[in-house]
Amino acid sequence: MTIFANGEVEQLYTVQDEDGKNQRAANEKRQKAIQDAVENPEGATIQTVTTSGTDPEQLPDLTIPEGGNALIVYLPGNSGDVYLGDAAEQFVPLTDPGNVFGWSGTTTADLHIKTNSAGDGVGIIFEGAQA
Repeated sequence: MTIFANGEVEQLYTVQDEDGKNQRAANEKRQKAIQDAVENPEGATIQTVTTSGTDPEQLPDLTIPEGGNALIVYLPGNSGDVYLGDAAEQFVPLTDPGNVFGWSGTTTADLHIKTNSAGDGVGIIFEGAQA
C-alpha cells in the first residue's frame, strides 16, 4: 500500500544522532565546514625534483591537503635508482618508470631522496593547488 503525502518543512530545530538522541540541526556555517572537509580540493600540485649531487636531499615543503595523499613518482629519464626515506635513512627504492610511493603526511618536506647520479629525481603529484 502506497501513501502519498505532500508537506513542507518550515523550520528544523533538532535531528536525531546515531544513538537516537536529539541534537541541534547544523546551521549553514556548520554545513559548509562539513562540505569543505569532505570535498576534493581544487586544482593539483605537480612538481619535478632533481638532485644536485649524491647526498640525501629534502623534498620541497609542499602542503598536502588534509585527508589527501601525495604520489612520489620515479622519473622516466633517471639513469639509476632513487631512494626515498627520512633525513636519517633513505631505504625505499624507486627503480623503474611507473614506480610510485604514496605519502599521506602533511608535507612532502618530511621526505628525502638520494640518487646515485646528480640530476636524477622524482615527480610529486597530489590533489590541491598550493596557496
